[in-house]
Amino acid sequence: MEFMKKVEELSKKVGDTASSTYNTVADKSGKLIEETKLKIAISDKETDIDEIYEEIGKTVYNAYKAGEDVGKEFTKQGKKIDKLNEEIEEMNKKILYNKNLRKCESCGETIALDSKFCTNCGEKQKAVKIKEEKKVIKKEEVEVEKVCTECGEVCQPAAKFCNKCGHKF
Repeated sequence: MEFMKKVEELSKKVGDTASSTYNTVADKSGKLIEETKLKIAISDKETDIDEIYEEIGKTVYNAYKAGEDVGKEFTKQGKKIDKLNEEIEEMNKKILYNKNLRKCESCGETIALDSKFCTNCGEKQKAVKIKEEKKVIKKEEVEVEKVCTECGEVCQPAAKFCNKCGHKF
């Protein structure tokens, strides 16, 4: 009997501990779920704000493009956008050029690079001009190996003396 009584007491303690653990886990899980829901809601609201900021920017830029006075700072930003759009347009031209294609100057249709006339609208086409990027050559790139005038040994560009005969450069 004594043994059964101890088993019952132990079972009750295990049951109480399990119930307590379950309640703690359930409470923490519920709080974690609530926190996650709140973080998602905050992220959604921040996305809404970013969309409003973007719309404000588009409105100001469209006013700038229409020639309206939008103030110095917005004009400066508008010019930056214009420059970036020109660079994007030039990159798109290069992509098409590499595929032997181009855009019709009149209707925007993609046509063969060597087309004299657009196959869509019939407009005569001018020759395609691709802007080449100017490469800035740094001093380090220009330096070449040194050749010793005494022995003909090829040395590093930064060498002050020949590594074979010791001649001073």
